[in-house]
Amino acid sequence: KAVVSTQSTGRSKMESGQGTNPTSTSEDPLTVDGLMMGHQRLKTMSCSDKVSRWNVLGLQGCLLSEFLEPVYLTSLTLGCLYHHGHLSRAVCCRYNDIPLAPPYKLNHPLLGCVPGQEAERELGKTNEMSMNWCAGDETVEVLDGCRGRCAKGVISRLARVSILREYGEFSGADCKDYNKVKERIGGYCEAKDVYNKFVKEKNYGVWIKKPAY
Repeated sequence: KAVVSTQSTGRSKMESGQGTNPTSTSEDPLTVDGLMMGHQRLKTMSCSDKVSRWNVLGLQGCLLSEFLEPVYLTSLTLGCLYHHGHLSRAVCCRYNDIPLAPPYKLNHPLLGCVPGQEAERELGKTNEMSMNWCAGDETVEVLDGCRGRCAKGVISRLARVSILREYGEFSGADCKDYNKVKERIGGYCEAKDVYNKFVKEKNYGVWIKKPAY
């Protein structure tokens, strides 16, 4: 049996925990009942794993891939704890021999760090609040990453239901079921299947999905 370094294995963040843990191919899928009853703890894939998948499938996601070619990162800059070898392996180089069909490819962004004296790392829980914006937005949106909603429970413009509504208005397509809409967009789904198969064959663990409510 092949031995896989945990440095190449996918990692997940645990609810109310710190740091990350390696995933495995034997991970049980998360369920709403399991989470609500306390039999399971919510897990989310690490930031480096999310970035690494963007470097294979692109930032645009499935719905926009119907109108755009894959959009890839040009560069990635860390504020602290920079190590070129570890970072390059985590965000792209562990997939060096993935067999993708054009226009998909393995993207290798420029990697760097903020110059100057590195500050001492503070241990503790990170802030759950985040901000998002892009050109053309009237306001910056403040989002509670733990709840997945904005202040006063308002649904985020990044939520699937919001993105699906925007897609429907732009494309004129029937958009009642998010997954069915994605299934008919072939190229992205085929590239994602290649990615999932590659990760499984390399024994890099599984991609942990949140259950649909």
